[in-house]
Amino acid sequence: MEDARADAERCPTCPNPLAKLPLRAAAMLHTDRDEAERPQPIGREQIPRCPGPHARIAGRYAALLARDPETRDFARRLFLARAQHCQLEACFEDALRGARGGLALFPRDAELLLTAGSVLEERAFLATPGLGNDVASVQQDWLQQARRALADAVSRDPDLALARVRLGRVLWRLRQPDAARAALEAALPHAREAKDAYLAHLFLGRIHEDAKRLDQALAEYRQAVDVHPEAQSAAVALSYALQLAGEPEESRQALARGLGDRLSERDAYWDYLVSNARGARELLDTLRREALE
Repeated sequence: MEDARADAERCPTCPNPLAKLPLRAAAMLHTDRDEAERPQPIGREQIPRCPGPHARIAGRYAALLARDPETRDFARRLFLARAQHCQLEACFEDALRGARGGLALFPRDAELLLTAGSVLEERAFLATPGLGNDVASVQQDWLQQARRALADAVSRDPDLALARVRLGRVLWRLRQPDAARAALEAALPHAREAKDAYLAHLFLGRIHEDAKRLDQALAEYRQAVDVHPEAQSAAVALSYALQLAGEPEESRQALARGLGDRLSERDAYWDYLVSNARGARELLDTLRREALE
């Protein structure tokens, strides 16, 4: 297939030998075969089986599809979905390889940049002493790479609020609170989803709390609670800040509200590390349907 594509590009006036071949279906076939050969582990705390040879073949098909204007967007979305799916399965090397493979073909794509930065942030956050004595240095390197990718995502798509939120959180992890605060405050006017606004207020509250600006921290935590009244993380943060401010009774009430009724939806903070990838499975389903058209 790759040789045929190269031959067609060398002779633009010749008939395209791939014109009527179901290359999208081929890409999805190998994507699904890879997943079928890696059944979900039974039980907990098991090392995931990460993508194998069929995933690599699917990636090569995606690269072929990217060279055809009619299938270029399908290829972009397939790179994105595969990278996000690997992130959900904690296959960070494969997720980063997939995102960067997509960026090699779509260097200005904000969603791929967001995914690359998110994978690097998650990887840094979950780094363990198993990396050896250099764990802190490795974490810093991953966070710096994440910062660059997320800043690029924001520059490519200023309305991508989650990229701004994650950039702010990465800057906070890098101990740059002023820059983090600016990124999070800039995220709020662009937040179309309540989850993004909730996270921005929650993280801003922590920055003010760290700086001993309790009045501002309380204001941000209260806004986070207003956005998501049942969220336990915001309730706990608000309760703790009220305790620091010398308001024990109000602190108790805030905590009681947060620990009361069962949540109608998940607290967005619980899934923050994979918040960029929450639509990966739905996107793969969409691509499967399109491949059969």
